[in-house]
Amino acid sequence: MNTNTNTKLHEKNMKIGFIFVLYRTAKAEVARLKLEVGSLKFKNCKIYFIDNTKNNRGYAGGVNEGIKQALIDNCDLLIVGNPDISLKGITANRVLAGSEHFDVWGFAMRMHGKTYYGGEIDRLHLSGGLIETKPEERFVSRDLVSGSLLIIKREVVKSLGNFDESYFMYYEDVDYCLRARNAGFGVGIDSKIIYDHFEISSGSPGKDRLLSQARQKFLKKYGNIWQKIYGLVTDKILKQVQDDQKGNFFLFSFFSLNLSSFINKLLNFILFIFLIRYLRPEEYGIYALVWAQVSIFSPLVDLGTTSYGIVDLPTERKEKFISLFNLRLIVTIVIFFLTVLAGSIMFKGNIRIVRYIFLTSFVIFSNMLSGSYLIKNAVQGKLYNSSLVSIIFNSLLIFGLIASITIFGSLPVIFIIIFIFYNLYSFANYLLVRKGFKKFSFSIDATGWKKFLRKSYVYILISFFAGLYFKIDVFLLQILKGETEVGIYTAGYKFFEALLFLAASYNITRTPIFAKLIKKNFKLLLTAMKKDLVFLAFTGISGALVIFFLSPIVLPFFLKGNYISSLKVVRIVIFGLPLILISSVFLNAIYVLKKAHIIVIIFLFQILFNFLLNLFFIPRYSYIASSYITVLTEFINVVLLSVTFFAIGRKSNYENIS
Repeated sequence: MNTNTNTKLHEKNMKIGFIFVLYRTAKAEVARLKLEVGSLKFKNCKIYFIDNTKNNRGYAGGVNEGIKQALIDNCDLLIVGNPDISLKGITANRVLAGSEHFDVWGFAMRMHGKTYYGGEIDRLHLSGGLIETKPEERFVSRDLVSGSLLIIKREVVKSLGNFDESYFMYYEDVDYCLRARNAGFGVGIDSKIIYDHFEISSGSPGKDRLLSQARQKFLKKYGNIWQKIYGLVTDKILKQVQDDQKGNFFLFSFFSLNLSSFINKLLNFILFIFLIRYLRPEEYGIYALVWAQVSIFSPLVDLGTTSYGIVDLPTERKEKFISLFNLRLIVTIVIFFLTVLAGSIMFKGNIRIVRYIFLTSFVIFSNMLSGSYLIKNAVQGKLYNSSLVSIIFNSLLIFGLIASITIFGSLPVIFIIIFIFYNLYSFANYLLVRKGFKKFSFSIDATGWKKFLRKSYVYILISFFAGLYFKIDVFLLQILKGETEVGIYTAGYKFFEALLFLAASYNITRTPIFAKLIKKNFKLLLTAMKKDLVFLAFTGISGALVIFFLSPIVLPFFLKGNYISSLKVVRIVIFGLPLILISSVFLNAIYVLKKAHIIVIIFLFQILFNFLLNLFFIPRYSYIASSYITVLTEFINVVLLSVTFFAIGRKSNYENIS
């Protein structure tokens, strides 16, 4: 039943009750509020100052005490406000204007240099958030109105009752507005009127804890099972990120922050199982070669700007994001044509592979746009949005490819579906990137772009050389042996590659912490590194041994026909896992020591070393040689990186490096 009582209230014969909940509020602020309420010129009003200083019952408890007193005094309209707001410039008529449209309402709120126009409830994980976009209409319905200034008709209170006191602070306003809307009352804002909220609690160390507790109560009270699961996971992740920033609890972040990475790896591994089940080794070899060719220039597309954007952009003006996006777009177009051209030259004798490279090269645009969305979310502190979008897309893509493989078992169909899905993903990410920007146009910012590149060029070289280092053996196998050997080798390598998300997870969660530790003391960095080395070495060696001994029993269920030869590859390359994890510790440490250029030199050496060994041994031992060389080069990588790190440490005399 709709109980909406949206009729215009008139000041005549009406009593207004102002309720302010105080907590250690200065007397001068109380006096200011009295003057500002008086300046509204209501003919009949009363102020209720509820002081929670001695017996703090929480904000909702204070409001309820004020409501109780106001109802006893027969107040017709209740105005609940924080003591840290200003009512200057507002008149009685303006306050009452919203009564014709709503039963519970408020105004636009100016806080910390921004203006908010009410709020909305995110239906995905059931959390309340404020809206920055100014509406075109004056009176706009909203999911919620900020409790810093909330106007409520007497009829609403009589119908709904009091605020829920289980919320000690925060979300009591979200809860009340939701209850009002569910009961059929109108909730909204008068966007023409703006008041200031100083939010003196913004610097309080306990605010994040109280806000998290309140949101959990709200989720428990109103959420369905899926919202509760999603909320539990994201809250745990965000809490652990905050703890990591304080130097606490690395392990949980290591396993949970990159949940989406793990899920996507799992999905791609499932796809891989179907590929080797329905494609011959030479066909899978072509599939692997196409992806190797397309991905070889991907680091150049990024220009290192994803790393730069996540680390440095939050400290600069947000409008720099658009300039960064435009730079990435220009480079993406250039690299797209370069990738197709290079593929045409390398595989000029096989027009079929060239066509597949062209179709797959549109992934380059997808990577650029999803990376831009990642930067945007990092700046806004909402990285979980990128994770969610990535999981949804990969799920649709993988299941679409699996369906096409089982029905058609055809390479052309597979690459057509890749082309369609990645272009749709590009469009979706473009819309998400643009969301929230009033103006999102292309312009040339030569000065800004030079600044970006000065900070990111080292990332470019490292990513490019690292990618080339991991692909040399595949290209040499194709040239010296053929697509079948490539298929067998890459099929075995895929089982090893599926576990590399551990290194990626470690890098993302640990690098920011290392950067904080090095600013305090070099010995703190060493202590953290020792713990990580023990943990990662144990994890990597244990995993390698388990796979080495179990793979002959388990993998034959997946590796059918000619792919059974891939089992040898798996049992060899898996011992590269602990070496890569150990290398990650030294890599991150060298990054934060501002010596990334040395890593470029190490990778250049590794590329040359890997190339020469594969060139010499592949003709004799085929993919078995590549397997052993993979482990050997990873061992050398550990030696070079560890020696480099300790050399840098001695040179710096264990001083802080900024």
